[in-house]
Amino acid sequence: MARKRDRKEVDLAVEAIGGLLIEAVQATITDRVPGPARECAEEFAAIDDGVAPDDEGGPTGLMATLTLVRWLSSAREELLDRPARVDEVLAWIEDALGRRYRARARYTSGMLESEAGVRESMEYVDALQEDFLPSLIWLVAGVVAVYHEGDVGWLRRLHGPDQVLSRAPLGL
Repeated sequence: MARKRDRKEVDLAVEAIGGLLIEAVQATITDRVPGPARECAEEFAAIDDGVAPDDEGGPTGLMATLTLVRWLSSAREELLDRPARVDEVLAWIEDALGRRYRARARYTSGMLESEAGVRESMEYVDALQEDFLPSLIWLVAGVVAVYHEGDVGWLRRLHGPDQVLSRAPLGL
């Protein structure tokens, strides 16, 4: 019985995290500013500080990262016939948010290129520090804006505990 309750709690947490990420993506697209992604990352960090104050990172940040990696991996798979997908998404980021944010997102854009790019992008966690998670949100916002006409409904179809937990890339 406890296992069923634990699974339900995990499902609720995944849904809440995904909801916050979708809100940040939508706000980034609508407002064309980097702030919503940063505010979302700060919210996850505050939650993790309350859960595991002595740890660097925490379960909320990890689950958010897994969700964003899954979305970007799904986008990569869906857009294999678009070899310029990374450049097109980075161009949207530069146009909407500015050159500085394009440069940050470039470090994590390998997730849109290949499976190996996922592992490579994860190497920039320390270099990007507080902008690592926002850079992933900016990339997802770019994908949604460029390829899905700004409709975050695409993310809602991808989101859910089973999709996040069962289909996360193993190379992390």
